[in-house]
Amino acid sequence: MRFIELLRLIKNNLLRMKLRVLMTSAGVFIGTTAIILLLSMGAGLQRFVLESFGDLGDLTELQVTAPGGGFFFGGETISTPGQSDTVLNDRTIEQFQQLPGVVAVTPLLSLQGGGMLRLNRYTGFATIQGIDTLALRDFNYEVESGTADSLGPWQIVVGSRVADNFFDPQTGQPVGNDLNLQGQTLQLSLTRLMADGQPSERTVRLRVVGVLAESGGQQDFSVYMPLQNVQDLNSWASGRRTNPGRDGYQQALVKVESPAQATAVEQAITAQGFFVFSLQTILRSINTVFLVIQLIVGGIGALALLVAAFGIANTMIMSIYERTREIGLMKAVGATNREVMLIFLGEAGAIGMVGGIGGVIIGVGLAQILGVVGRQYLLAQMAQGGVSDQMISAPVFTPLWLPLFAIAFATLIGVISGIYPALRAIRLDPIAALRYE
Repeated sequence: MRFIELLRLIKNNLLRMKLRVLMTSAGVFIGTTAIILLLSMGAGLQRFVLESFGDLGDLTELQVTAPGGGFFFGGETISTPGQSDTVLNDRTIEQFQQLPGVVAVTPLLSLQGGGMLRLNRYTGFATIQGIDTLALRDFNYEVESGTADSLGPWQIVVGSRVADNFFDPQTGQPVGNDLNLQGQTLQLSLTRLMADGQPSERTVRLRVVGVLAESGGQQDFSVYMPLQNVQDLNSWASGRRTNPGRDGYQQALVKVESPAQATAVEQAITAQGFFVFSLQTILRSINTVFLVIQLIVGGIGALALLVAAFGIANTMIMSIYERTREIGLMKAVGATNREVMLIFLGEAGAIGMVGGIGGVIIGVGLAQILGVVGRQYLLAQMAQGGVSDQMISAPVFTPLWLPLFAIAFATLIGVISGIYPALRAIRLDPIAALRYE
C-alpha cells in the first residue's frame, strides 16, 4: 500500500466517525491549550525579568575578589568566605589579561577609612577606589557627562548616585538631584592618629572629569581615581609604605568581549582560587529557576494530555470491535500486519494532531489576549509610580518553538495511545474476523 493510499484510507475512516473523533480530540485540545498558556506565561515572566535584569549592570564585567576579601554590589559590601595563600597581585593581573576573551583587567584599590568629601558647604561620602588609568578606556563606561577614558593625577570619575550622598551639615538635609558634580573640585579629607594619640588630617583636591551614567551596579556609588593616588593616600593613612602590587589587592575588575565568554573566563579565574562575582552568575541561577518552573507547569498540562490518551485508546479499541469484519477482509485481500498497524496508528495520531492544532490556535489566541491585558495593567501600575514612559514587554510570550512542539507532542501522544489497539487489530484471525457479527 502506497503512502498516499494509506493517508486517504485514514482520512476516510476518520470522516466516518466525525463526532467520535471530535469528542475524543477535545481532551487533547484542552491539554494542548493548557500547555500553551502555562508555558507562555512562564516564558513571558522569564523574558520580563531578564530584560529588567539587564539594567542592573554590565554582563561583560567580572569582579574578582581574593579569598577573605569582599565585593561591592547594590551599595553594600559583601564578604567572601575563607582564607587562602592565593594573592591577587600584579603578576596575577597579567595572567588574567592572557585569558581568551579578556579585553582589560584592572586592580581595584579601596581607600582606607573612606574619607570625607566636601563641596562648598556640602559634605558627602562615597566608596573611593583606585583604578588603572591605562585600562580604564577599555571598560567603555557610559558617561552622563564629561569623559571616563582617562584620568590624570588627582582627577576622578564619579558614579551617578554619588551626588545623592551629599548633604548640608547645618540642616542635615540631603542635597538631592540639584547637585551636579561635573567639573567640580572636591576636597577629600583623611584623618589618622599619630603616635602621640593626636589626630592628623590631610586634605587633597580632586577634579571631577566625568559622571557615569546610571547602571544599577557598583559604579553608581563609586568614585574612581588613579591607582597611584589611592596607594599614596593609604600609605599616609597607615603610616607605612604599602605595595599592593606585590602584597596583593583586594579586588580586580575583568572585562570580557561578550557575555557568552564571561562564563569560561569566570571558571578559569575561579579555578585559580579566587572568588568571582558577575551578573552572569545571577543570570544562570534565574534561568535555572525558570527552567524548573517551566517543567512544573508543562507537567501540569501534560497530565491533561495523559487523560486524553486514555480517551484515544478507548476510541480506537471500540473502532476495532466495530470494524472487525473490515479488518478481516483487508487481511484476506493481502493487507499485511504492518499495513494494518500503520492504519490504526495513523488514525490515533491524526486524532491527537487535530486536538493539538485546535489547542494551539486557541492557546496562542488566549496567550496574546492575556499578554495585551497584562501589559496594559503593568503600564497602568507603572504610570501611578511616575514611570509611564518606560516601555515593557508583555508578561505572556509564546516562543516560536512552543506551538510546533505542542502539535508534535499531541500527535505523539495519539500514536502512543494507538499502539495497544493496533496490536489487537493485527492479532485478529482473518477467518474469525470475517465470521464476526
